[in-house]
Amino acid sequence: MYILGISAFYHDSAAALIQDGRVLYAAEEERFTRVKHDNQFPFQALNFCLAKAGISIDNVDYVSYYEKPLLKFERILENFVKTYPWSWRPFVRGIPEWLGDKITIEKIIRKKLGYKGRTFFIPHHVSHAAASFYPSPFTKSAILTADGIGEYQTTGLWLGEGNIITPLKSIDFPDSLGLLYATFTAFLGFKVNEDEYKVMGLAAYGEPSYADKIYQIIDVQDDGSFRMDMRFFAFRESFQMWSKNFEKLFGKPRLKDEPVTQRDKNLASSIQKVTEDIYFRMLNHLYQTTKCENVCIGGGVGLNALANGKIYQTTPFKNVYVFGAAGDSGGAPGSALFAHHHILGNSARHSINDLRIGSDYTDEEIEPLLKKFGLQYTVMAENKLVEEAAGLLSQQKIVGWFQGKMEFGPRALGARSILARASPRNMKEQVNKVKIREQFRPFAGSILQEKVYEYFEVPEENHLSPFMVFCFQVKKEKRDAISAIVHEDNTCRVQTVNESNGLYYKLIQKFYEITGVPCILNTSYNVKGEPVVENPEQAVQDFLKTDMDYLVIGNFLVAKSPSRG
Repeated sequence: MYILGISAFYHDSAAALIQDGRVLYAAEEERFTRVKHDNQFPFQALNFCLAKAGISIDNVDYVSYYEKPLLKFERILENFVKTYPWSWRPFVRGIPEWLGDKITIEKIIRKKLGYKGRTFFIPHHVSHAAASFYPSPFTKSAILTADGIGEYQTTGLWLGEGNIITPLKSIDFPDSLGLLYATFTAFLGFKVNEDEYKVMGLAAYGEPSYADKIYQIIDVQDDGSFRMDMRFFAFRESFQMWSKNFEKLFGKPRLKDEPVTQRDKNLASSIQKVTEDIYFRMLNHLYQTTKCENVCIGGGVGLNALANGKIYQTTPFKNVYVFGAAGDSGGAPGSALFAHHHILGNSARHSINDLRIGSDYTDEEIEPLLKKFGLQYTVMAENKLVEEAAGLLSQQKIVGWFQGKMEFGPRALGARSILARASPRNMKEQVNKVKIREQFRPFAGSILQEKVYEYFEVPEENHLSPFMVFCFQVKKEKRDAISAIVHEDNTCRVQTVNESNGLYYKLIQKFYEITGVPCILNTSYNVKGEPVVENPEQAVQDFLKTDMDYLVIGNFLVAKSPSRG
């Protein structure tokens, strides 16, 4: 049985195809359209999934959409009435889009896809809960979902047992932990739904000196429930997230091209601290409600790796699973999995610890492009390729790495990555120049699974973190060895790599043999303003326009200098 899951029309549109409860393929639309965080209907991602499976839309048994559009539109109309006349301008600007594609999802599915079967519309936070629970290894688990907003819901507490997800408690719009964090993201001159991770990175350089002021605009209870004082926020009725009262309390906003000041760093540190406080209160209450030692986390707030890394110390939960595509793109497989398990009653589940479920390319497709661009390259057997690449990394070369199936979700996990040695410290500055991004932003580390306990303060020796969604303290005695990925607060976002990662695991193993360090710097293969590369031509173009030294693509090692033939 095939179910096609779809998310669209907010940000990070995606499609996923599952067969008998197993996620076969999934991809974000942005990877194909090259529009970062593309929110349009994911026709290209959808066609990729079907083509890769060798089926047509006629072979799809059910389509599942990640939210209820009519319920969301009801909330928009209700909000307009409550905030009129101040909300007139954004309402008039947004209503044509709603009366077009956004509210006619089923029409698009039937007419433009030619689909004739049954379509399920799954509530937004249910899709998040499903994406976090069903791929987890737990038969029973507490579940927390938190993001900006779905239809009405912004936060959900749930219990997952077998194939059933039961709601326990919710928080609705306008009270939203995601929108609170987004308000400070915008106030600091960054883009909402895109740059929240910049605020998280910036937080390490400041002190939470504004935390008390933030608690003046949000009332937080012991169980993590909260109410936002809407006198300080304007996202209900305008194009701006904050109000004049907000500026009176925190000062003038930073414009996007202005230098980052110490005040900005302190604001970032403060909102991170308050977010973590609310997050942990929710989780502790969830544990007290469920008495379950397992927890699954979904929704955009679940991508706050700095907070996730502290769950083990600040809550009673022993086992934590955060789906790598915790944001809206994950709603595509989440909605499909909910339809399969909860609605259709199928009990057999399949855990996910590998998100390489996207597009891939053969050497026969890659080599003509290398010739087209006049590149100097060498064809190598796998073992030789790994040996050469590891040697280059040990010599402080920056290497583009394009191998196998593309990752699903926002993180590069060793398929579409830019790699470098994790020391000396200035490797961070060199890679940030390649990426054309701010120097305050940290990089993640990919480490051999069997060595993670030696380098990081992880909760257990065999800690599994394949999706790069946890930050952990770096052990003091190891900080010099991986100094380029140690952040200002001595943390690092960690990806554990084992034999299931294939060639990437072999690369880090070989690097360990050469250097004695089982960890490398790993960042996504893209430059500022563009999505992660999807195909070989994009990889070559980014390689040529940046200061990467080498490209390892398929079985080819590509040098920077052009060929002479």
